[in-house]
Amino acid sequence: MTRLVVCAAFLALVGALTAACDDGGGNRRVIRVTQTDAGCSPASIALQPGEKVRFEIKNDGGDDREVEGVEGTNLDEVLVPSGRTRNVDYTAPSRGGTQKIKCYTPGGNSTIIELEVSGPAAASSGASAPGENGGQVRITTGTPPEAISVDLTTFKVTSDRAAVRPGPVRFTAHNVDPTSAVHELAVLRAKPGGGYQNMGEVEDIEPLKSGEVVLDLPAGKYLLACLIAPGEHGSTTDHFSEGMQLDFTVS
Repeated sequence: MTRLVVCAAFLALVGALTAACDDGGGNRRVIRVTQTDAGCSPASIALQPGEKVRFEIKNDGGDDREVEGVEGTNLDEVLVPSGRTRNVDYTAPSRGGTQKIKCYTPGGNSTIIELEVSGPAAASSGASAPGENGGQVRITTGTPPEAISVDLTTFKVTSDRAAVRPGPVRFTAHNVDPTSAVHELAVLRAKPGGGYQNMGEVEDIEPLKSGEVVLDLPAGKYLLACLIAPGEHGSTTDHFSEGMQLDFTVS
């Protein structure tokens, strides 16, 4: 009799633990996002206000790709290596509207995926579970020995320095564009086998505004670039392909 009671208690404990794990993401609707060399799909995703979903992002392309929320969309940047899959949890805002996700290869093509939030509010689906981060280089907080000022305008990037020493570097980006164009500054490190790694960025710089970021950079060849994509902040062109890139060296 005692043995049966112990077994029943054990099974109840296992069931409780399983339910607790499922509560972190098992009840979420899984939405598959496919990345290829041509871009990302689907182009749009319908969500309910407050709905908790899990993006299963599969990279079938030959290059590493990144995914991040833009224009205020609350989705942290995630790196998805070629041939890999990353799971990212997301909660839609409580009000209807359009959110945007940018799916791109640093220095390559970009796709904007629109999240159309509408309809009745979704029922609660449990606690949020952390997404799987792709290992981006972290921003440092120490006082940097190097400082660089970068000007951004349509479609040009200029800098007061062409090279710095390895270590922490403070980038101050100024959007000097007299038009209404929004720009950003991405620091891209050239990879030995081709392509670029996004080391960090200053996003969504409004006209005649500035922003800064401090990055710990190893030696190598870099590009200072604007990666605003068609459909982002009202742009009809890809800023990088229009020439918003500048060679930069850390040595």
